[in-house]
Amino acid sequence: MSEEERRRTGEGAALRRFPAERQTIEKLLAGDGDFCDMCEELAEAESALLAAEALPPDVREARIAEWTASIDRLVGEIARAMREANVVRIGWAGDLKNRR
Repeated sequence: MSEEERRRTGEGAALRRFPAERQTIEKLLAGDGDFCDMCEELAEAESALLAAEALPPDVREARIAEWTASIDRLVGEIARAMREANVVRIGWAGDLKNRR
């Protein structure tokens, strides 16, 4: 899979989870490599979860639980990155001391 295909697959995974956040997702995908990686990992984890459902019963439940936990973690990280991207920072604490 090419880099562009991976990016589009990751974008699709993020948009399925956060459809109302299209602009933020597109902005972060354009400029944040870590965000791109998280989205690509989410797409891979979703694919692995689907594949795990076809495993033999003796390992299926454990693999499904592992991939579900991975997906939950990645969704949380993506949500946090989007929240942080939407925060307007007005300087840092050292600046506030100098203003008094």
